[in-house]
Amino acid sequence: MFSPYYRGSRADQMDDAGHGLGLAVVARCAEQLGAAYGVHSLAGRGSRFWLRLPAHVATDAGAPTTSAAAHHQAVASRPLQGQCLVLDDDPQVLKAWRAMLEAWGVAAAYASTGAEAHARLDEGLVPDAIFCDQRLRSGESGFDILRTLLARCPAARGAMVSGEFDAPALRDAEDEGYLVLRKPVNPAELHAVLVQWLAHGKSQREQHPVPFQ
Repeated sequence: MFSPYYRGSRADQMDDAGHGLGLAVVARCAEQLGAAYGVHSLAGRGSRFWLRLPAHVATDAGAPTTSAAAHHQAVASRPLQGQCLVLDDDPQVLKAWRAMLEAWGVAAAYASTGAEAHARLDEGLVPDAIFCDQRLRSGESGFDILRTLLARCPAARGAMVSGEFDAPALRDAEDEGYLVLRKPVNPAELHAVLVQWLAHGKSQREQHPVPFQ
């Protein structure tokens, strides 16, 4: 059940059984953290999922920081300026996006459907970067939505975000030259992408300023 796309035998009888990706993402996160994970289940009683995180040993205050910690600190200390549009139908994922982008100084709008994303543009949003989740509960294709959004915002850059590893739509996106970010998104990788994209958006705005209304 920790494998991608695994779904129980009764999944088809449930209104919101998911796509069999949640535990796969958890397992990938645990492996990256060096954590053990598993499940205990008893018929008629329920199931208990668990993580066992490795112990953290604090270093002396005068000890040099590790390269990973130094890199994280460097990322956090580099504020950004610009606007993003994020499309994802998972409230917890959007909450994580909001916390991360706000910490970097990036203004962002959020949507859970294609109609909501286009409504943000109708409201006057001019994004420098657009991030779309591929698999939405509405049944829409995130890649199709991304292309229509970018058609309305030719100066913006766009990327797909997905917990899937080998979906046809993602292969099509990569074949067409779109960036595909895998969940869980690496903050340092995302920050590096935004450094380039928001700088590009700033130069575009300076060359073609939006008239004041």
